[in-house]
Amino acid sequence: MDGTAEQVNDQREPDEQQVFIDAFQELLSTEGGPQLTLTNIFKEMPISHPASLCEVKGRHVELQTCELQLAAMLQCNDVYIESHRLGRPVLGQLEEVDIRRLTARVSGFCYRDLYVNRRSAVRVRFKRPISITARTGANRISGVIHDISLEGCCLNTLVRQGFQESDLQLELKLMAPTTSEELAMQIPATLVRISEDGPPFKCILCFNHTQQSEHLLSVYVNQRQHEILRELRDSL
Repeated sequence: MDGTAEQVNDQREPDEQQVFIDAFQELLSTEGGPQLTLTNIFKEMPISHPASLCEVKGRHVELQTCELQLAAMLQCNDVYIESHRLGRPVLGQLEEVDIRRLTARVSGFCYRDLYVNRRSAVRVRFKRPISITARTGANRISGVIHDISLEGCCLNTLVRQGFQESDLQLELKLMAPTTSEELAMQIPATLVRISEDGPPFKCILCFNHTQQSEHLLSVYVNQRQHEILRELRDSL
């Protein structure tokens, strides 16, 4: 599920939901009306928009936001709620959406780290995994990647021998979503770490772009972002 976070900090107590409900009730009583920010992670891309807290009733709250955010909530079945008054991001589970009124009913709250806040580059998920080759010295290592950003990617491979921390070259071909142009590129990269679990092993790679590779990958990421947004709009 796209709304799943990398780090979970649930605080489960017998009356934990009442703690959140009380906090939202306090927000609702603030002068001028509470303004919140909603975020969903759809295909690795953050979808964020301001929202108004309309109602606090029982164990749920009602939020009003834009159509695109509601579409993302329907895809993820949850939503991150942020406000400086809440202190930390709160993850709520989606109950229902009213497209006509632009509202969503949310319940089942917990504190949850919003890991995309730590990213400095937008990451996008491919429609299907992409096969790539990593070259290091005389070694050629094959694997697949599920998403990518201008900063790097996670290579899934059945072998971990042969990697070096420098002199790593990635070869990949991407199809530009809008123009269907083939974007063939070689990207210098550095191995950051390899997961101990596997195979398949997860190899985190950081890109050290050439001018050409940065341009080609920027073209792809930009077009894929627009394609993902179009998918969301068409889902309603």
